[in-house]
Amino acid sequence: MATQTSHRRRLLFVDDEEGIRTTLPAILERRGFEVRVAASVPEAFSEIKTHEFDVLLSDLNIGEDGNGFTVIRAMRQAHPNCVAILLTGIPRLRLRCRLLRMK
Repeated sequence: MATQTSHRRRLLFVDDEEGIRTTLPAILERRGFEVRVAASVPEAFSEIKTHEFDVLLSDLNIGEDGNGFTVIRAMRQAHPNCVAILLTGIPRLRLRCRLLRMK
């Protein structure tokens, strides 16, 4: 009989707002995720290069070095099977159209 080991999903959370970076990862960890956090696009790139991820949860507006689309492209190149989720507080039709074209 084979023993079953639990696999925690590895998640990269990217957001430039400190308050969100300190609260949301704790919630995600309680839901069974192993969470790594990045506060900028360069930090996200470093995490993507050095770790494997199952899920990317990124804010759209991260800073001057890029945005959530930049991070998604890097993640898809490094880890094509990673599920990418983009967060934003800005509901726009143009943004929705751009998201639909990112397959």
